[in-house]
Amino acid sequence: MFLKKLTYTTWGLLTLAITLMFVTLNNVKKENEYDWTQQFEQEGAKNTRILEKQFENIARELTGVASLFRASKTVTRSGFKAYTSPILDKSDFIISLRWIPLVKHDQRTALELKAKNDGFLDFKFTTLSQNSTVIRAPIKNEYYPIYFTESHFGKNKFLGFDISSQFDLKSLMNEARDSGEVVASSSVSLFNLSPKGITVLIFSPFYKEGFIPKTIEDKRRLFSGVVLGTYNTKKMIKKIINPYLETGIFLTIFDKDRKNELFGKLKENLAIKKEIGLRFSQIHWFLVWQGNSEFQNGPNKLHYWLSAAVLVLIVFFAVIFQILSSRARRIENEVNTRTNELKTIKNVLEEKNLSLHELIKVKNELMGIASHDIRNPLTSIKGYSGFLLKKGSLLNEETRNNFLKIINSASCNILELLNALLSLSAIESGQLTLNLQLGNIRELIEERIGLYKHLSIEKNIHFKINCEETTIISFDKPRIGQVLDNLLTNAIKFSPVDGTIEIKIEPAKESIRITVTDEGPGIKNEDLENLFQPFKKSNSDSINEGTGLGLTIAKKMIELHGGTLTFIPSQNQGASLSFVLPKNSPSL
Repeated sequence: MFLKKLTYTTWGLLTLAITLMFVTLNNVKKENEYDWTQQFEQEGAKNTRILEKQFENIARELTGVASLFRASKTVTRSGFKAYTSPILDKSDFIISLRWIPLVKHDQRTALELKAKNDGFLDFKFTTLSQNSTVIRAPIKNEYYPIYFTESHFGKNKFLGFDISSQFDLKSLMNEARDSGEVVASSSVSLFNLSPKGITVLIFSPFYKEGFIPKTIEDKRRLFSGVVLGTYNTKKMIKKIINPYLETGIFLTIFDKDRKNELFGKLKENLAIKKEIGLRFSQIHWFLVWQGNSEFQNGPNKLHYWLSAAVLVLIVFFAVIFQILSSRARRIENEVNTRTNELKTIKNVLEEKNLSLHELIKVKNELMGIASHDIRNPLTSIKGYSGFLLKKGSLLNEETRNNFLKIINSASCNILELLNALLSLSAIESGQLTLNLQLGNIRELIEERIGLYKHLSIEKNIHFKINCEETTIISFDKPRIGQVLDNLLTNAIKFSPVDGTIEIKIEPAKESIRITVTDEGPGIKNEDLENLFQPFKKSNSDSINEGTGLGLTIAKKMIELHGGTLTFIPSQNQGASLSFVLPKNSPSL
């Protein structure tokens, strides 16, 4: 009877242990798969940002070609070739770079003759007939002929072709003219002006006075033409993305209608999938990221086997408990002790694993900044300084000064980013100390507004300060000045032309509140959660751009003063950021 009872008890405990084992393993498996999926989605989002940044770099290169006209007023074929050849040599996905000036009717004959004197005997103004054959361009008031062409194909085909005779090309050119900015578009073909296949077209405008006019009327009056870059879409995406793709990740890109596959091939039955939209000027792409078990070797198996080991031990001790009934209590106590130790180890490992994920995440963000936000200006510095070393003696003083200004601006961008990172590091490590002194916060606000007067004048933005009482409090002037700089520059950046920025100062008994309100597009609800988080940048227009450190540092500066920085929701259009400072800081 005793043996029979012993057998039933053993089987009951075994059944319970096995059931617990499967339930625990299933839960752990789901958790690990979720973590793995989150890592994949973060990787896809990071690579999408890389592609967006490279689009901006390509646009800046084309703007640099357009700046050649602004710098030297007159551009020669040899000068155009000397400037564009290094760009073509660096990027094999560039189909061609073309210089397209505006030519009045009375200048047509002189330009054709000049081209023939340069050795292009067949040069003439042309267009396409209804059956897509090249014919001589009819007489009209103005033309936009392709005058200079540099490409990997080594051909001068379609020199003299009037792009304004093609509706789509003219529309894109006019948009670049009226906006004064780079305009990009994705196309399946370029009206026989480039090899067949999917291409990206980028137009960069230039104007007679050497700068971008403010009004549309002046832009149209001073418009002189465009630089047109044509890029092989598949080669471009492959060169940009492939160095960053981890094993087990696949990318397919569709157009905005999801009808044409621009890059890659959609795969079936893969484990994970993430869809992300990409928009740059008129380019609207739909990115589909797919992954299989080779991505980071699949979900983490550490917890799986650890849980299995714990439950196996439970089964083992259950059997021992039943077999060695004479030592039941001692073994039971030992099992409980070992089980608690294993649970403690499991909890410690889980905490370490979460910390490791967070460190990996921060590391990836920092690497992203180092590889893009720092590399981009360094690329500009290298390119322009290299050009000055090679060709500097051939350039006039104004051109050299413009190149040096670009190098200086890029250096300032790097310094600004490094200062932001150092400030954040000092705050997080507790090494930042405040120099609190009594001062007039209104005077500081007026001083910081004066620093950005030149930015507000460009958009005709007005500042309105509302304050009725005294504003003497204790604060660290450079640190609060840094906070105001961030809030004011953001407000100027996102305010519309002729807008108003209101700074409201509201003294209370023990504190003072300062609120900065603009009339911009405001902040979307989905962006509020990460508004003050470092390195968090939304896919839409929002107040926290750049590296995502500005508002993070501002919030931490206010908190060091014993105050708070918050976003105030508004039913109207615009964004309001408000911070509260104690009148007498406890640190003073």
